[in-house]
Amino acid sequence: MLLWALLLPATSALAAEWTPAGEPERQDISADLAYAKRTAVRPSDGKRITAHLAFFTSRAFRLEVIDLGADPEPAYPTLEAAFRAVGCVAGVNGGFFHPDWQPSGLVISKGRRINRFETAKLLSGVIYNDDRGIHLVRRGRFQDHKGINALLQTGPYLVEDGRPVRGLSASDPRRRTFIATDWRGHWVIGASMSSLTLAELGAILASPDAMTPWRVDRAINLDGGSSTGFYFDRSAGQAPVTLHPWKRVRNLLGICTR
Repeated sequence: MLLWALLLPATSALAAEWTPAGEPERQDISADLAYAKRTAVRPSDGKRITAHLAFFTSRAFRLEVIDLGADPEPAYPTLEAAFRAVGCVAGVNGGFFHPDWQPSGLVISKGRRINRFETAKLLSGVIYNDDRGIHLVRRGRFQDHKGINALLQTGPYLVEDGRPVRGLSASDPRRRTFIATDWRGHWVIGASMSSLTLAELGAILASPDAMTPWRVDRAINLDGGSSTGFYFDRSAGQAPVTLHPWKRVRNLLGICTR
């Protein structure tokens, strides 16, 4: 009991490391689709992180991986053009790739398999879509099967069982892209407008209400830095929310209606 009493304050302090900056707008978590621009602050030093977020539910939406090809010119000139062409309401840049535009790890786009499954330490998880819904699993727990129409092998894992993953890098701050879920049908894709480390991103996503109105059960990192991009089609008559990558990317991760 004494050990538990000693550990409890430390655990609570870790969970409260990041908090919402100001009073966050109330969000209807029953909505199938919503956009938010949120800022989290670390009270210990006042550091602030702002991100574009697209919230969606797996009951109404599915994932789509858009392959832009390995040619010098991508298949679509902009994120907006790519997502509109395939009917996605929102999306971000996708997985990692090599200087010759070849993707890192397994990619499945419209059921077509590109590259192969890899065991590189960075590519620790798999986000994919099949007839049963959307799945985010550790690499070692992934079981390949027919019917997968969209998949990205990526990493590292940021949050698992509601806690930040240990060992995430606390150096090299840069813009970040991620996908997270409460594992109860609520999902979010996001792109930070601020530079932060992977350890900071894991801590933010695991901090109650810092970025999401629900508890994040698991989250994984996508390609970030100069690849970071975001798109959300708000509605007719309103300009879409866009954050353009600073360089050409190989693939995109979008959300489309089921």
